Amino acid sequence: MKTNDTIYLCLANDGIEARPLWKPMHLQPVYNNAPAYVNGISEKLFKTGICLPSGPWVSDDDIKFIVKKLK
Repeated sequence: MKTNDTIYLCLANDGIEARPLWKPMHLQPVYNNAPAYVNGISEKLFKTGICLPSGPWVSDDDIKFIVKKLK
């Protein structure tokens, strides 16, 4: 199991929604023939990055809880 998958499962067990970063535009089928100016950073972030809960409804206590669980 990939490290990110393990993190997603552990967070989900604590009621924290997490998901992979958005797929880079140049990797999406609809843009298959479009020009792309890439240097590898977006692909690396897509493979290793994690989206955590965000927005105005996430309280300071929520953030502390999420950080504690990540640690």
